[in-house]
Amino acid sequence: MKNLLVVIFVATLLPAAWANQPDLVQSSGRTPPNKNFVRGGSFKDLILPAPIIEGLESEGIWGIDKVLPRDKDNGMEDNQWCYWGGNPVKGNDGKYHIAVCRWPESTGHHGWFESEVAHCVSDNPIGPYVITKTIVKKGHNPEVMKMADGTFALHIMSSDVYSSDRMPGPWKRIGRMTMNPRGLRPTGRLGSNLTTEFRPDGSILLMTKGGDIAVSNSGILGPYNLVSIHNYTRNSGYAEDPVVWRSRHQYHSIYNHAQDRKSGYMRSLDGVHWKNEEGLPYDASSTYYTDGTKNEWYKFERPKILQDDIGRATHLSLALLDTAKSSDKGNDIHSSKNMISPLVVERLITIVSEEPITAETKRIAVRIEAEEGFNPQSDLDLDSLRFGSDSLVNLGQGCRAVSSSADGKDLVVQFEGDNGLNRFDYDFKLLGQTRSGDLVIGYTLLPGHSATAATLVALPVQLTKADGVMRLEGVIENVGLEDSEPMIALLMEHSPTGWEEVERISIPALKPYENRKVSTTIDNPNTVDCEYEIRVAGQKTCEGFWRRVDDTDDSVEFSGNWSSHPKSNPQYYMNNERITETVGDSVTFTFIGSKARAYGTLANEMGSFDVYLDGEFVESIRLSWGGPNSKLYQTEVLPEGKHTLELRAAVYQKSSKVAIDAFSFESPANELK
Repeated sequence: MKNLLVVIFVATLLPAAWANQPDLVQSSGRTPPNKNFVRGGSFKDLILPAPIIEGLESEGIWGIDKVLPRDKDNGMEDNQWCYWGGNPVKGNDGKYHIAVCRWPESTGHHGWFESEVAHCVSDNPIGPYVITKTIVKKGHNPEVMKMADGTFALHIMSSDVYSSDRMPGPWKRIGRMTMNPRGLRPTGRLGSNLTTEFRPDGSILLMTKGGDIAVSNSGILGPYNLVSIHNYTRNSGYAEDPVVWRSRHQYHSIYNHAQDRKSGYMRSLDGVHWKNEEGLPYDASSTYYTDGTKNEWYKFERPKILQDDIGRATHLSLALLDTAKSSDKGNDIHSSKNMISPLVVERLITIVSEEPITAETKRIAVRIEAEEGFNPQSDLDLDSLRFGSDSLVNLGQGCRAVSSSADGKDLVVQFEGDNGLNRFDYDFKLLGQTRSGDLVIGYTLLPGHSATAATLVALPVQLTKADGVMRLEGVIENVGLEDSEPMIALLMEHSPTGWEEVERISIPALKPYENRKVSTTIDNPNTVDCEYEIRVAGQKTCEGFWRRVDDTDDSVEFSGNWSSHPKSNPQYYMNNERITETVGDSVTFTFIGSKARAYGTLANEMGSFDVYLDGEFVESIRLSWGGPNSKLYQTEVLPEGKHTLELRAAVYQKSSKVAIDAFSFESPANELK
């Protein structure tokens, strides 16, 4: 019996071994057009030049000319070992520590299969770091959490967890993380390259390598309950290896596109529903020094963040390699290192009034708090400030400062203008500079929104039969930190004739982590050509309102030699997928809304798509690794209205094979009430 799926659908887990494939160039030399982001509009603008510790060097160190001269005392590197990843942590001793993985340089990059985890320490977050000892004899891609009791927990690629009272150790293995997929993913291992962060109540949010979200309120080992999947914008270029952190009211995440050598950034109020932002968090131009010297690294992966006492990101740590992984053979000029760069730290800002804000609100008062080293009353260039939705502010638009007044050491600024509020916003952004030209950035929660509010998720629907009666059963769960209000659960059926409401079910208020089963009888359910899902009426999140359509829908038009797979694979949406191997064959999805997604099969034997939006070329995407029913692509936020998303088959790695399973689109018309 096929699974009957909720909002986000089944896809296979990515085998860890796939991460070891050689680096590949893009299927097309064309790149997507950039919007006119102002300084601070992309996360990468927050990366500051790295202070030089002893000096920049070229002699006696490894590396191609593009990464010379450099500061070998920044982060961790030497000529004997390859270093990869690791998050800086401030220890109880006031020093900075990294649990970093390393392996002998003589074995080349793919010697990482036998990597160990070593401890290094510095008086400064930038470095120089000194190796003290090996703390895990075999392990890869470590991340460390400082626990509430002052101890430290270290988890590695295998999901093994180690504990210690001190960063130098000794470290003791305490077990392995476990996960309950709960139908959102096939039952199997937890996955590799995990990242974790505390929630306000002390529970732990976990993001997997592929961007899935799980929550444990039972400690570091879990079990973790999977709550959302498919959070990356797309999977082209093998999206992987996120870092997640929480600052003030929201979560942030940076993730890496290993093959495309790109990166992505997204934010979330509840850690479950995410909004992806345009612009890059880092790229090949992101490693440079205070004297203006730039290094251009071929690979930049494993992003990690150093946080201050209230969670704000203060430094970005990256694993860097000067050549393609497959070209680093060992006993050559190539190797990898850990590098740490300071970041612009977000300022503490709050909206003064608790009155609701709408898109028509023209005047908003914002308090900008004074901190050590920052006096908003004397430091700010008020004319440079922009405030409002990030969709406007990142482009230099939004409200402008019209007046200001001192309040103790703080500054209250009155903003007027178009704030750009839209249904994806839960906070507003401040962007500008100081009188000396330093970048200023901050986020403030909008009135009426809460970082601890009830967050409802619906698990996949299952079909059961007992005593000759067929039932559709599902679960509504509150994974937020406050009690929910009573609600209505809608059981929906998607058939070849469209979407239909099957039944409305009243759900009482749910306490945090409490769930309620939803069940209804159904006569002659069509499990071959239909999908069933539960939705919560009236629930608003930063993702917006999505609806999926099958590849057989009238809004989807195929051109060329497409053929259908047999209707026998339960992993395909509505048991059907279309495939072609002819270059130039296309599929066009026409929709009315603000965003669209395309789903299909990602696999090593697949080719690529050239993406066109409203007739204009956007970019080329590769279709490697991910399995059936994967998110292939998601558009940026578009003006509300009619749009077309066209995908044209292209050659990648000698293959032109492509597959399309379904599309979805975001629109306020999709909201269920």
